[in-house]
Amino acid sequence: MPEFSVQGNLSPDHLVAAKIIDGEKQLLTQRIRHKQQELKRLLHEDFEEVGASGRNYDRSQIIKLLMAEPVDQSPTFQLLEPRIQQLSETLVLLRWKTGADTPSQRTSLWIHSAHGWQLLFHQGTKLPKFPADVATSPYVASEAQAFVRPLRPSDAPQVLEAFCSHPDMARQGEVKNLVEAENYIQQLLKNPDQQVPLAIVQGTGLVGLVSASIDSGNRNAWVWYWMHAAHRGSGLASRALAALADELFTAHQIHRLELGLRVNNPASKKVAERCGFVLEGRERDKFLINGERIDVLNYARLITDQAPPITALALH
Repeated sequence: MPEFSVQGNLSPDHLVAAKIIDGEKQLLTQRIRHKQQELKRLLHEDFEEVGASGRNYDRSQIIKLLMAEPVDQSPTFQLLEPRIQQLSETLVLLRWKTGADTPSQRTSLWIHSAHGWQLLFHQGTKLPKFPADVATSPYVASEAQAFVRPLRPSDAPQVLEAFCSHPDMARQGEVKNLVEAENYIQQLLKNPDQQVPLAIVQGTGLVGLVSASIDSGNRNAWVWYWMHAAHRGSGLASRALAALADELFTAHQIHRLELGLRVNNPASKKVAERCGFVLEGRERDKFLINGERIDVLNYARLITDQAPPITALALH
């Protein structure tokens, strides 16, 4: 039987509260996140998680995703400001916040079963990156924490969340569930000599993608990019594209970069021009979107063009 019978708030040092907090902390450690039996011990068989996109994940999906994380890249979380409430003899609600690297509010529901205390439900809600009191808030991720790195299969949950963040992401591909997100990444990674996909990372999570399709015979590359809707307008897309351009010009010996964008997409136009791309032409009525014909603007940048005054994100 559980160690209490009276409903109400529990202090963090209460016997049951301490067990719940310890179980939550175990699920945040790299050692536990890569051991299937330990995860099964802590996660109830009916476990469910709701991601920031609103998508649901069951126990088997979460275990698969956690075990797929590269050990040296597993995120490190801090469990801050825990609030514990007893709902019944067998249910405890834990609410807490993560640290500055991944600012979010977390809600966990723990149940006492034949296997002891197990996590039954979890949901995370991202906190604003720029709250009113920016100078003193411990939850603001610094600009220095943004970088680009090669895309990984373990990025699938963040890719799915990005595709669910805005209806216009449907033009980037068919990603409506975790399996489709995994397939999307697999297609980008299967020909490394022809594709260079870089994840745009803020803190420990993917927030966008910048990529290139290489025509090695002509030393040309077609580049493209997208951002999670919540991170648009941050300037990260421009700095990530600048990093990709540097990588293509140096490591891949590319001479000419090309990209196209819809004429009614001023944000994308700004990204291209900030990164030194020059407008070369216009394709009239190329796309049919919601019954309307849309022109496409064609941009290019040569290795011999003057480098733009923009600070590229670091490539890790």
